[in-house]
Amino acid sequence: MAETVAGAAATLPEQGPAGAARSRRAAGVVPWGVAAGALAWGLAGNWRADHLLNYPWNVWTPIGYGAAKGVFFGALAGWVAALTLRLIGAAERRPFAPTALAALVAGLLPGSIRDFLGTPQPRTLYYYEWPRPEAEWYWAPLLHEWLTYTVLPALGCALLLATGVRLSARLSPPKRLNCVLLALTGTVLFFLPAVASAGLPAPEGNGQHVNESFKAGLVVAVVSLGVLTAALISGLRLRHATRATRSEDAAPQAD
Repeated sequence: MAETVAGAAATLPEQGPAGAARSRRAAGVVPWGVAAGALAWGLAGNWRADHLLNYPWNVWTPIGYGAAKGVFFGALAGWVAALTLRLIGAAERRPFAPTALAALVAGLLPGSIRDFLGTPQPRTLYYYEWPRPEAEWYWAPLLHEWLTYTVLPALGCALLLATGVRLSARLSPPKRLNCVLLALTGTVLFFLPAVASAGLPAPEGNGQHVNESFKAGLVVAVVSLGVLTAALISGLRLRHATRATRSEDAAPQAD
C-alpha cells in the first residue's frame, strides 16, 4: 500500500519535447482517497458502535476497524479515480463529476460484494454471535446494512475525495499537501485507539472478547504505520525530485 499511495502522491510530470511538461497520471488523488476513506468509514463504524450491542470495553472497536478498512477502500477509490482521469484526458483539469463517480463505484464494490454475496451480518457485536439466518437477512436488513455501512460511507468518501482533488489542483505544488495528508491521516490513526477507548472499563471475564480491543488496536496501529511509511516515501521522493529539478535549472547557468 505504501508504494501505491506514495507513487500516486509524488509522481512528477514527464518532460516532453522542448522541455514541455506532460502529466503521466493524476498525481495526488490516492492520498485524498486515503484520508477521506478513513474518515467516512470511521464515522460509519462509530454509527455501528452506537447502534449494536457490544461489551462495554469493546464499544470503540467498530470505529477502529472502520477507519482501518476505510484506508484501503479510500485508496482503491482514489486509484480508480486517478485512472479514470487519466483515461479521459482530464488529469490536469480534474473535473468533479468523473472523479466523484469513479471513486463512488470503486468504494461501493468491496462492501457490496460482501453484503450481497457474503454471509449475513449478525445482530450484535458479541464475539459469540452467529450470522443471522438467511430468512431474516433478505431483504430489508440487507438493504439497511448496505445503505448504512456501504453506500453512505462510499458516497461521503467520493465527495470528499473529489472536492479535495479539485481544490488541490489549484495549489502549486499540490504534492506537498499530499505528504501532509498522508502524515496527518497516519498520525490520527495511530492515536485513534487510545483516544476512542479512553474511559472505557477494563475487560472482565475470559474469552475472545477480552482480547478483541487489543486486536483492533493492533490492526489500526499496523495500518497507521503503513500510511506513515507512505507519507515518508512520498516526502523523500518529492525532495529528490525537487533537488533534481533545481540541478537541471542550474545546469544551463553554469554553462
